[in-house]
Amino acid sequence: MSRYFFVLMLLFLPVSTWANEVDMQHLNPLLDGIMKPHRVLIDIRSKHSDGEHDMSTLIALAEKRGVESMGFTEHDRFSIRFGIDPIPQWLGYSQQHPSLYTTGLMPFFDDLKQQRLQHPEIQLFGGTESIPGYNWTGIPFENLVLHNVERHLISLGIEKPEQVKGLTSYDLRYGLGDRTISLSFWCAFLFISVMFFLLKRKRGMALLMVASMTAFLATWLMKPKVDIDAAWIESATNQSLFTIWTHPGTLSGVRSGPLDVQLDTPPYSQRVFEEPTADAFAAVYGDTDLNTLAGGLWDRYLMDYMHGYHAKPIWAVAAGDFHAEGQSGEYLGNFPMDVWSEDAKPVHVLEALQAGHMVAWGMGQHDNIAVKVLFLKDSAGHILQVGDEGRVKSPVQVVVALQEHIKRPSLVQRLQGQWIVDGHTVEKVGLRVDAKPTVVSLPLEKGVHVIRFQIKQGVRLVANPFLVHVE
Repeated sequence: MSRYFFVLMLLFLPVSTWANEVDMQHLNPLLDGIMKPHRVLIDIRSKHSDGEHDMSTLIALAEKRGVESMGFTEHDRFSIRFGIDPIPQWLGYSQQHPSLYTTGLMPFFDDLKQQRLQHPEIQLFGGTESIPGYNWTGIPFENLVLHNVERHLISLGIEKPEQVKGLTSYDLRYGLGDRTISLSFWCAFLFISVMFFLLKRKRGMALLMVASMTAFLATWLMKPKVDIDAAWIESATNQSLFTIWTHPGTLSGVRSGPLDVQLDTPPYSQRVFEEPTADAFAAVYGDTDLNTLAGGLWDRYLMDYMHGYHAKPIWAVAAGDFHAEGQSGEYLGNFPMDVWSEDAKPVHVLEALQAGHMVAWGMGQHDNIAVKVLFLKDSAGHILQVGDEGRVKSPVQVVVALQEHIKRPSLVQRLQGQWIVDGHTVEKVGLRVDAKPTVVSLPLEKGVHVIRFQIKQGVRLVANPFLVHVE
């Protein structure tokens, strides 16, 4: 810690005390929302796809951990298919795995409706974890490799079957084959067909076959290449769904799948931060990636946004890919979010997610820490909450406080956080759970700045940024 910081803290100590004891009681009504975030959990699979538990069991587990709003994100379609392009659905083989495509859309929505009636104490909403598409190389039953089959995207806010059917993943529109093998198949098909008609002395039919197949192949080969991810994102956003990249730093590598097919999904962080992109990305999940490091891809994207190079910011969420209690050492509630929404109802939670008003957590089975306070206040008294973009006057104060979410001692009581400004760590702060708020003053130069907070040790926390224009 620098000598400058010690001097700054000595000068700032009276201001910190005043902010803790006075401002916390007299700030404008927005502070009420800032002080009371709701605990939200997403990325959960039930028996309606490939999860191990029914909805009732999952709801009971969530209530024990103080979850107020929960999203069931079932696989809309989980299929291993290989075939001959451009019609692999007709010339190919497909093996289905449990998903809404096989277990049924109506049973899922009927169950969701019933659980809402039986459990009014917790808010429930629907969604999907989707495979936008994949391509394969190799020879079936020999060395077949499916590429990007585990590159998943989540949609939130689904309330009816038609919305699931409207996603490009539901009909596996982009399960693409090996172009070389497909072209070889069609050339062989054309040769055999032409030889057959010539042997039958039907030259007209042979010429017709050559002409039609030439037109068919030309249309296929000249068709523009489809951005599979962008097509899925468009099909979701056209339905006003909230979209999330699930595990961009995936460490799954190449592994064996069904039918001895090799599944190859390399990390796709670079794609996450290229347009067109989703509304959010999983910043906290089972794997650990580099996207939220100070100065990493996320910070660079946000700074580019502030300078007008992107149409929208991209937000951080927590997504635990939950399938079963205790599986791979994970438990329901390990990856929650604190969301500053009007209440815990799905419509308001989704509005808050769209605005970036949330922080993402990753914690152990016996930890249950929540954010009590996290906001920015400028010298004119203006307040921003996480995800807000606004004009401020320097210097600004950033305030954070943590608490036990439910009355149960956590194994972690002392944490170290860091404030990151424009991709650079400017302050490291020690935090105690259930202590008074920690206040840091940040003198900022005129211009645009991205300010965010995170915790990396003991538990993980990634807060969405304050996007400020300093006057």
